[in-house]
Amino acid sequence: MKTKIIFLITIITIIMLFVFVWRNNKKSQPLFISASPPVITPVQAEASNIMDSPDGSKTLTLEKKETLSSLFISSKSDEQRQQIFKKEETGSRSLSIPYNTWSPDNVYVFLKEKTPTINNYFVFQSSGDLFSNDLSYVSVQELFKKNVPDYLIEDVTGWADPNLLIINAKSIEGDKKVSFWFDVPSQLFIKLGTYFK
Repeated sequence: MKTKIIFLITIITIIMLFVFVWRNNKKSQPLFISASPPVITPVQAEASNIMDSPDGSKTLTLEKKETLSSLFISSKSDEQRQQIFKKEETGSRSLSIPYNTWSPDNVYVFLKEKTPTINNYFVFQSSGDLFSNDLSYVSVQELFKKNVPDYLIEDVTGWADPNLLIINAKSIEGDKKVSFWFDVPSQLFIKLGTYFK
C-alpha cells in the first residue's frame, strides 16, 4: 500500500514538473538580448504643437520654422488647413497652445505668448473670420491693461462658457487676487467675487 502511494505521488510530481517546465518554456525569454546600435536622427528645425477641439472635429496646429510661428485650423471632415495667424518670434518670446485652448463650442481658440516680462494671450475665431475691429485676433493683455488698470493678469486658464475666458489677476500692489471673465464677443471684462485656482 505504501509503495502505491509513493508511486502515485511520484507520478503526480513528475506530471506537475513537466507542466511547470513546459509552461515556463513558452514564456521564457533569452537571458541576453543583443542591443541594436542606436539610431541617430537629425535634429529638425521645425516644431509642431497640436490640439484637437472638444468634439474632435477640428485641429489647431502651431508650427514653428526657425523664428516664424504659424497657426492653422483644419477640419477632420475635409482635411483642409487654413492659416489664421503668423508671427515672427523675436528674442525670448514664444507662442504655445494652452491645454484648454478651444472654447466648448469650437468657435474660439486662444494662444499664449511667453515674454520675459509679461505673458500675452491672443483669442482667434476658429473660422478664420476677423473680429468687429477688423483684426484677426484679440490681444487679451492689451485690452485688460487698458480697461482694468489696477490689476495684472497672472494667467488665462481656459473657458467658463463658449464666450467666456477665465482670467486670474492680482492687484498691482500684489495683495489682492481676483478672477475675471473675458466676454469675447463684447470684449468686456467681468470681475468675479471669487478667485479660480
